[in-house]
Amino acid sequence: MNAPEHLKEFRELCEKLLEDRITAEEMLRLEMLFLSSQPLRREFVELSHLHASLASMARKAGWQAILDGETPSPTPDAPERSTPPATTGGKTRIWTAVAATLALALSLVIILRPAPEIPRNLTIATISTTSGSRWISASIPTANDTRIGPGRVHLADGIAKFVFDNGAKVEIEGPADFEIFNDMQCQLYSGKLVATMSPTSKGFSIETPDALLIDQGTSFGVNVTNQGTSSLQVFDGLVDIEHHDSRTKVSIKEQEAAEISEKGVSKYSNFTEAFRGGFSKPDVEEERRQIQLTTATGAGQDQWIIRDPKERYGPDDLLMIKLADRDFKGFDRKIYLQFDLREIDLTRLEDALLTMTASPTGIGYASRMPDAEFEVYALTDEQLDGWAMDNLTWENAPANVPQGDELDDTKTKSLGSFIVPRGQKLGTFSVSGRPLVDHIKSDANGLLTLIIVPKTREAISGALVHGFAAGNHLTLPPPTLRLIMEK
Repeated sequence: MNAPEHLKEFRELCEKLLEDRITAEEMLRLEMLFLSSQPLRREFVELSHLHASLASMARKAGWQAILDGETPSPTPDAPERSTPPATTGGKTRIWTAVAATLALALSLVIILRPAPEIPRNLTIATISTTSGSRWISASIPTANDTRIGPGRVHLADGIAKFVFDNGAKVEIEGPADFEIFNDMQCQLYSGKLVATMSPTSKGFSIETPDALLIDQGTSFGVNVTNQGTSSLQVFDGLVDIEHHDSRTKVSIKEQEAAEISEKGVSKYSNFTEAFRGGFSKPDVEEERRQIQLTTATGAGQDQWIIRDPKERYGPDDLLMIKLADRDFKGFDRKIYLQFDLREIDLTRLEDALLTMTASPTGIGYASRMPDAEFEVYALTDEQLDGWAMDNLTWENAPANVPQGDELDDTKTKSLGSFIVPRGQKLGTFSVSGRPLVDHIKSDANGLLTLIIVPKTREAISGALVHGFAAGNHLTLPPPTLRLIMEK
């Protein structure tokens, strides 16, 4: 989606939301623009810096006072209040002056509130998944039998089926990265899909990295590899291939196949010929070199701790972390992770990568938090690996100390750090390198405990609490340890 093309519409919809005159259909359009456009999401991050320029005014008079001078600011005894004050209609039309300033607060309204029911006349398909399917990310609802509009999904495991109102059916197999543009056009960035068409969906197209596949009344399978090459198998009917670079057009009939790359299209007269020629052959050796563990694998576990247990609240599928204002240190939080290495031959380990997937907690204001650094430590005293996530507390957590940004350095060692940019609540963040590899290879009991500690204190109380998907998250990947083994 072209962000500049939709920027004016996006701002007009934001204005309507601020003035409390937006309709359900317009709200859906606003959410679709926000979630489907990376430039617009980046703009929110940039606008948050301008938002901070009025933060001092907000603290003295409150957001509502900036608008109409009526409502006092929040009291300091609620430093992590996450719900911004409501605006009062349209009597203060100052969007052109402060739209950017309020963009961050608006993003909280859009992103963090429960998704509204989508009006049926704005949806184009129904989604369903097989049992055990797991999502990495999605800009549309993923619950079974949910009505959906355009959007992008990244499926980790399982099968997701999209039944379009025009009769087209598309099933993607995880791992797959897939986007729906409208009821007649989709794109497969990576992974596999099977499409089955109806007479009313003739002309349905699937975009791949190097070509456009146009259905002429058929069923077919598509596979896009991680290297960007694609393959097509036509089970019945006919599919036209329009190659991007060469501008050539090739028709593939029933029981024929084609391999598509940047260089062109190779056509096979039957499936047997295609597969004998190495068609869609996976890199088995490369797959065997990669081992992926999560905190939900084997004896893996994860938990977050907070200094004051009375202040423990928030989504139960997120791991939350924060270095609070010293006057509110009861809100300090740290994260504990454990990975089960017992089935891995660590002598073959060549490289390692720890990845965390961020997700909004709905707690605190991003404008009050600068770029945040988080340091990852390894627990070196293996006698302490016996902790249990169900009863982990600030007092009994291994190697924990009273300071919110420290650990017992006689029982831990630093493996590296990552930074979450100011205003960012989504995305993946990783730590890798020799210290991580060496520590894993030195493991003796098959249990790896990692501790994430905040290093950046909130600028002002009430700042954003960062969150990362936990092992029980239904749609986002849990903390993940990717191991690369020697050939």
